[in-house]
Amino acid sequence: MRSFLAVSSVAPRADVLAHLPGDPVISRTAGGWVATDEPVGGAFTVLIGKAARTRGGDVSTEALGALLREGTKVDGARLAALVPPFAAAHSDGSAVVVATDWLGFQQLFWWQGDGVAAVSTSARALAALAGAGPDRQALAVQSLVGWQVGLRTVFAGVHKVPAGCLAVLEDGQVALHRYVEESLAVDGPAPGIEEAVAEQAELMIEFHEAYLRDHPESVLQLTGGQDTRVLLAAIRPGARQGLAALTLDVHGGTDSRFATRLADMTGMKLHVHWMDDGPEVTPAQAHELAVRAARDLDCMASPLALAPLLRAEAQLEQGHRLSGLGGETCRGFYYFGQPSGATTGPKLIEKLATWRLYANEAVETDALAPDFAGSARASALELITESFDGYPADWLAATDHFYLYQRMQRWSGAHGSVAAANRHFVNPMFDRRFIQLAHAVKPEEKRNGLLTGRLISLLDPALAAVPLDSGLIPNRLGKPGLAARTAAYRVTAHKAARKIRQKLRGQGRPQLGAAETAALVVTHWRAEPEVVAPLRATGLVRDAWLDDVLAGRATPEPATVAFLINLLVIGGVS
Repeated sequence: MRSFLAVSSVAPRADVLAHLPGDPVISRTAGGWVATDEPVGGAFTVLIGKAARTRGGDVSTEALGALLREGTKVDGARLAALVPPFAAAHSDGSAVVVATDWLGFQQLFWWQGDGVAAVSTSARALAALAGAGPDRQALAVQSLVGWQVGLRTVFAGVHKVPAGCLAVLEDGQVALHRYVEESLAVDGPAPGIEEAVAEQAELMIEFHEAYLRDHPESVLQLTGGQDTRVLLAAIRPGARQGLAALTLDVHGGTDSRFATRLADMTGMKLHVHWMDDGPEVTPAQAHELAVRAARDLDCMASPLALAPLLRAEAQLEQGHRLSGLGGETCRGFYYFGQPSGATTGPKLIEKLATWRLYANEAVETDALAPDFAGSARASALELITESFDGYPADWLAATDHFYLYQRMQRWSGAHGSVAAANRHFVNPMFDRRFIQLAHAVKPEEKRNGLLTGRLISLLDPALAAVPLDSGLIPNRLGKPGLAARTAAYRVTAHKAARKIRQKLRGQGRPQLGAAETAALVVTHWRAEPEVVAPLRATGLVRDAWLDDVLAGRATPEPATVAFLINLLVIGGVS
């Protein structure tokens, strides 16, 4: 299901439905109405997205209905066992109960008005219902980070349903109920690295055996990175023979080279989809695709990252896809350059924001109106600092929580929700117990790929001996010692140097295909400048800079183009 909108105590409106993808059907409920892909009765259970699965098997819609029927008394452990992305809604004819997964990865949004409330897969639809304008502070975050933190959206008064929560809609009110805590503490003493790795390996093997048993036609999305190496290593050698694998790449890219080597080793049937092949994309088509991507992402992540993937996926079969995502929790995504043993505090948060969060997707300052640019950093830092409330006192552990519940939930989740609406998009490493074990391991035992290297080595020593796209070799990463640390430091130092260059030049690193799409979009703007004329009324864009872009005197960076496309869609003009 791509579209879901439940409203209590207000009549349906065409302008609201226009913001839902597809052709949603309105069904009346006792206290309002529901818009979905297909008509539903007074009592219903619908799966939002394609997949509902635990580690051991698929969960039927009937079983979900029985579970959600309990409302606020729902069995939280059973819901938390569903692997993200997952969301579902149920009604027995009165209240509507909507659930998101334990990570909040599947994006759901809510709005409360005066005697009217709604829950939806679309923040844009809720903004239209509420008559909500842009949230300036949220846009400040987006202008620097490229995505949202906390539970804000870019629309004032429209909020994201938190991780591990139910939204109960009844009598013109929406109430949020937490069914599982965000704490990832394990019961009893924290396991050491060897114990954690052994259990993680068992979990991955169990997941893959069950999934490929139930869905033998599944496709493994394969790259040269660590996460998909974990997934491949967890598949028994016999099950790899003839298993379909997919790699998205451009000619001259590295993922296809590593994927080909792995497929040759394991007997998988690899298909490489070349994203730079196919009919030429016109500037007008690129702009249209970018606008569609912004709509699908509710304007809360880069449409230029999604647009090339939308084009590619339109040419691919949308079935069951095993994807490597979330493994960064095993290796401390934000650890490099951060002090060990430090206590979480404002100075460290500001340093993380300045040197890591703003590195890739910050908008060029020259593009922004001076008053907005001048206040954006203070506004963004305030929200980023607030997002650390309740996180561990240990700084490195706090960055792990930030990565999981902010970057994964708000950035990856925005993109993942689009994928989940189109195919069975499954991420085995989002199994909650797997993540709990990763968080239980001490930061010094995760740093430099130590945990991931041991996991791959335990699952398959032969695959652990094959270099990753970074040049690192998993079975060496898994061995503590000077040689492993030195190799890891070389790679991370190279990444750090790149971040410094980006900061000094004020340039971020665009996603695959984003730079080419941005160039085409700007070409379209120059040919039809009226398309971007509404940007002048936002008060956020500097008119003189926009004049320079349209005249060809300035060429915006992809991150800036992405922000401007989102602004156009937020304003409802495209």
